[in-house]
Amino acid sequence: HYHGLNHASAGQKNKRKTTSSSQSKDSLDKETTSSIILPADHAQHPIVAPTAPNGIEALLSSIAKSTEYFVNVAIQPSDFSQLGGRLQVVSTWLSARETLSSLMSSSQLISLDSHIERTIISLFPFIRHPKQPKNAQPFTTLRKSFEEGSSGIVIVGHKSNLRHILHAIQNIRTVLNSSLPIQVAHAGDRAFPPSLRRFVLDSAPNVTTINIPTLLDPIPTGLERPDAAPALRPFAALASSFERVILMDPKTIFLQPPTAVLENHSAYRATGALFFHDHLYGKGDSKERHEFWQGLMKYHPHSQSLRSSLVYNEGYAEESDGGVVVLDKSRTNVMLGLLHTCWQNSKRVRRDYTYKYGNGDRDSWWLGFELAGVPYSWESRYGGTLG
Repeated sequence: HYHGLNHASAGQKNKRKTTSSSQSKDSLDKETTSSIILPADHAQHPIVAPTAPNGIEALLSSIAKSTEYFVNVAIQPSDFSQLGGRLQVVSTWLSARETLSSLMSSSQLISLDSHIERTIISLFPFIRHPKQPKNAQPFTTLRKSFEEGSSGIVIVGHKSNLRHILHAIQNIRTVLNSSLPIQVAHAGDRAFPPSLRRFVLDSAPNVTTINIPTLLDPIPTGLERPDAAPALRPFAALASSFERVILMDPKTIFLQPPTAVLENHSAYRATGALFFHDHLYGKGDSKERHEFWQGLMKYHPHSQSLRSSLVYNEGYAEESDGGVVVLDKSRTNVMLGLLHTCWQNSKRVRRDYTYKYGNGDRDSWWLGFELAGVPYSWESRYGGTLG
């Protein structure tokens, strides 16, 4: 279990004011670095907060020791909570980089970036591009692959749902008159043959396809396996070149242009991560699932989203619908939450835990963000019936 969390989140990085022109670099160094508290990942590995007079060098030394521990003590498939704790540590490092970059030398920035990248790749080996296996900065490279300021729809494609994909595209283009770019993500030729992809490409303008195993390491993801269809969804959101992603199930039918959620939904704009509730059903019927969730949350400070959950607190069957997920990947903390969700859907973890206690990828979305300490939002109402 994960103990001793006490960190400065990325959202808090601007609270400390350092505007005095007369303030020396040494005093600024002392004041700023002493405010960053790094948590302990395990009782055997306490991480001490860097304090003056060592300043930035002490911070980097502490981060270096933590990196070596994280790299050498691997996360196991059952370590949902510990992975969340490590991500919260990484969040403090990324926050420190933004806050302290003007005070660091180029060699110190290179050192910090190296620690961040080594830790992230140790936790999420799937982020490596298959054609760049020796890239030392896969996290940075992945983020640079997102088109700055872009928005688009991602639909998961498979030969079994071609009709629904074409229907979804036509609804968006001809009924709702939305020109928002669409990417249809798939897991290779066997899952979605080229002849079927041609139907999709010819169905409407501004529609493309992306082959996820050619963008993310296919070995830890196992996306080309026959049982991997639900797992493709979070990896498609991660690999998409869109910065703001509307991930939708092919069977989802929008009743208004999808851009409305990006432009007008206050909950999405507040956190950059919007999920939709399933309908309330099966109260008391999923005791094993709830025991699993409660075990993960035993030492985790519950967010407001979790404290207000009817499903978690009153024992209903499923929290998340999964038909639509909206993410702003330009926000660093959203990326960290998404990485946790993807990890839950990697080959070993989904086989032994995620799909054993849940319905595909559905509840891995909120669970990943919750455990990573990343704020997320829900559409306020639970699912209902139309017609």
